[in-house]
Amino acid sequence: MEKTDLYKLILGIILIAAGILSVVLLEVLDIDMLIPIILVNIGLIIFVVTVFRLFRRGDLPDRDERTKKLAAYGITYSWLLTLVIIVVLSWVQYFGLAELTADGVLGILLFFMIISANVFRWYFMRKGDIE
Repeated sequence: MEKTDLYKLILGIILIAAGILSVVLLEVLDIDMLIPIILVNIGLIIFVVTVFRLFRRGDLPDRDERTKKLAAYGITYSWLLTLVIIVVLSWVQYFGLAELTADGVLGILLFFMIISANVFRWYFMRKGDIE
């Protein structure tokens, strides 16, 4: 993977995270949600287009037993980390640190699960194997 591709993936993740964080901040201030929607959409477009280009070029490994195993571990770790985020969000709501709506929480969880699954999968691919 080239550095420019890595930078594009990081930029996409940063924009998605900024959009998610601005959802939480803007819900507290009761401001229009157009900015977070634009940030998340641009981040997703950059991320997805970069991943598809990497697949098309063949820079990513083929699917075999090892890559399926690593992807399964990545999804498992993502699921466990999502449970931690759910607990954190419930504590945020309980202590009144932010007023969370169902739409906001579901959006945060959806994007967090997608991003964390890909980050864990990438980490395990770099690491090589899981024992």
